[in-house]
Amino acid sequence: MERKIIYTDSGKSALDKYFDEQKKILEKYISDEKYVFGDESIEITASDIKMFMDGDKINKRKIEKRKYLGFLINVYMILGAVITIGGLLYPIIFEMFMYRPAQFMITIMGVSFFVIGIIYKIYLHYRK
Repeated sequence: MERKIIYTDSGKSALDKYFDEQKKILEKYISDEKYVFGDESIEITASDIKMFMDGDKINKRKIEKRKYLGFLINVYMILGAVITIGGLLYPIIFEMFMYRPAQFMITIMGVSFFVIGIIYKIYLHYRK
């Protein structure tokens, strides 16, 4: 058995405002997709609306994919910076490895914690 739903006056106006905003979003999306230089009007069909509704699901997946790619790009940049710094400081690192192994291990642990912390922070940023 279905319940009867009653909208208050403010509820009706808020719902109308919501529908108007959704209509504007739909019209902008379809006009961008169907734009042809020189046309003054754009015809919106039922298939266009269905395509928009299906495309909204696809767009959410694309957004998630972009977040993941942004995360990977930042990880590659961090690792590239660490490798570059390691290459520039190679003589010092090699000397530390050969003659001061305890200092070398502490340095490697510190750099590892730093890099893992930055990567995790970026991960949390993109997760939101």
